[in-house]
Amino acid sequence: MEQFRLTATSYPTSANKLYVIGNGFDLWHGIPSSYGDFKQYVRHHDHNLFEAVENYLPTESNWSDLEDALANVDVDGIIYNLGDFMVSYSADDWSDSYHHDFQYEVDLVVQRLSTELRTQFGQWIRTLKIPTPDTATKCLTTIDKGAIFLSFNYTSTLKDLYGVADGHVLHIHGNAAQQDQELILGHSWNPKQRKSLNDRPDIEEVDTRLMEANNILDNYFSTTFKPSQQLIQEHSQFFTQLNAIDTVCVLGHSLSDVDRPYFQAILSRKSIATAQWYIACRSNEDCEKKSARLTELGVNSRRVVTVLWEDF
Repeated sequence: MEQFRLTATSYPTSANKLYVIGNGFDLWHGIPSSYGDFKQYVRHHDHNLFEAVENYLPTESNWSDLEDALANVDVDGIIYNLGDFMVSYSADDWSDSYHHDFQYEVDLVVQRLSTELRTQFGQWIRTLKIPTPDTATKCLTTIDKGAIFLSFNYTSTLKDLYGVADGHVLHIHGNAAQQDQELILGHSWNPKQRKSLNDRPDIEEVDTRLMEANNILDNYFSTTFKPSQQLIQEHSQFFTQLNAIDTVCVLGHSLSDVDRPYFQAILSRKSIATAQWYIACRSNEDCEKKSARLTELGVNSRRVVTVLWEDF
């Protein structure tokens, strides 16, 4: 999987400010980049995928928790709903194709919830119109173009609207501006820490077709896993050269557990552990939640300042 890499010649090692950018940054700028917007895109472009997500992923009504839901796919529901394809060996109209029909149907669902979901996600992201200085209805006046940016967004908002150079931005989950790059979408539940569906005491009595379907479903958890530690290692230069940072600004990141490893990686740098943190919030209530969440992630509460978006 191709990833954007910062090089020593392009990386601003003297920068003292780090921005952590999340999807709320794009939403604040009026870009329809929520998972709810993605849901509507899928509804109109891929009926089978839409039905698979609705039937088998425990998402909220607006898909806001889509990545977390990937880890909680309804395995039992898939097996039950497709059970009719596992025809009895004693059926009068038995055909050799019945040895594989059930597994084939299970694999179709798995492909929709993994490969096809990522494909549609990438296509949707690349349809989003990014505002420019001439078209933007609002923008922040405090963005420091000389800073460095850890962006969890896939869009080119920083470059197109604020003129931030590519060499200052790490798109940790992929850059939609690179048309051939697969964007990373996934859950944080390491598949190595879960028990195989075939790890059961009655395995010798289980139909071979069900065992094969279980293997397909086991593989689903691997293909939908977001390999955060691997990405951190691939971009180790970014994380190990944050030695001059004394200010961290969090703009639009939800601070969810799925991205905890990245916060742990940057907080492992002494400069960032002692830096002043500023986080943009939507309301006073949001300020309380975000401040508490940063503390949970390991930021010293005395170094956290919450700021309403309109005052940032």
